[in-house]
Amino acid sequence: MKARWYKGWNIVGVCLVFQALIIGSVFFSYTLWVGEWLADQSLEVSLTYVMVPITTLTLCQAVVAPMVGYAMDRYSIRAMICIGTALVSLGYISISYATAFWEIILIYGTLIVAGVSLAGPLAAQTLAARWFIDKRGLAIGLSTTGTSIGGVIMAPTVTLLYESVGWRDAHFVLGVVFCLLIIPLVWFVVSNGPDLVNPDDTDSNSLEPNLGKMKEKIWTVQEILRQPNFWIIVLSFLPLITVFGSIQQHLRPFAADLGVSSMQAAFLVSVFASVMILGKIFFGLMADRYDHRFLFSISLSACVFVVFGFLTQSSYAGVLFFSGVLGFSAGGFLPLLGAIIASRFGAMSFGTVMGLLGPFLAISAFGPMLFSKMYELQGNYTIALWSALFVLVPGFLAVLFLKRN
Repeated sequence: MKARWYKGWNIVGVCLVFQALIIGSVFFSYTLWVGEWLADQSLEVSLTYVMVPITTLTLCQAVVAPMVGYAMDRYSIRAMICIGTALVSLGYISISYATAFWEIILIYGTLIVAGVSLAGPLAAQTLAARWFIDKRGLAIGLSTTGTSIGGVIMAPTVTLLYESVGWRDAHFVLGVVFCLLIIPLVWFVVSNGPDLVNPDDTDSNSLEPNLGKMKEKIWTVQEILRQPNFWIIVLSFLPLITVFGSIQQHLRPFAADLGVSSMQAAFLVSVFASVMILGKIFFGLMADRYDHRFLFSISLSACVFVVFGFLTQSSYAGVLFFSGVLGFSAGGFLPLLGAIIASRFGAMSFGTVMGLLGPFLAISAFGPMLFSKMYELQGNYTIALWSALFVLVPGFLAVLFLKRN
């Protein structure tokens, strides 16, 4: 008898779409908005000040993450994604009418942070963890490629938009597109997941093999915080997120120092995101087969290689190559984090654990601003990059203490 198509893959496909549009615009394309805002004399912003919205977004996202993660494990993820999309849309449309930069900061810290928290990687990974067991690493890895696909597609799209109609109208157009494309797709395709506790209540043909056999412990917040693995995850991933996030948001300023065009800078982001897709698939596949500690070490080593590369390269071709390697390193973050959490805490507590990690990983939000400040003090990125190497050391040490998967 021919096996029926498994519905879980449809869910993964929708996760790719809403992350590509939202995360691709908000996070991957932020470095491109930086150049436009710096050039707009009416805003009167410095390089450090222009990094405040993305820092505010990351910090506020960390504050709400525990509540969002808790809600993901208990309420309708479909509804939360739709609400989140509407909030991001409203935020982008509001930015198009901003007359002062503090208004953009306020919008990022309210509407957009609420939106990306509800309609972002946390929702996508929680859905993937619920719908899969045997292929969970691959499913999580594929679901997270949506953010990188967004970097590939949205970086040149954003550049074409603001070069054609300006950054204000570009935000307005994107806000409308989010609502029209994402909300109907999510509402009609996404469901929270098969019944993992009472599998007899679910159509067996809709289940991944062995999914119906799973009965998992539901962890309390207190139990999670008492687990050494939780704190090892924080100490391992925080340095890596800080470094590649800082470099990512400075790709355009770094490229501007080389005298390249806006579209060439956008191409750096696209290369970074393209290789990140391959990295996510690679680490997702490998997470089902190999020791997570070994895979994490590969990702972190690649990041070290990138930092040395940016210290020694002054050509566009060199920066282009190392942007790709950075994408491979960053590609390991979400698939490995998701696989580590799912294998050690289970799918039914996945959202809660991911949410609790948010406030601790939020320290990485200061990375781009610190990079900016060190650049302004010295006039180049040398001190910032050497500091990045120092930051990565604790990640290497902490992951050694993670229990085997």
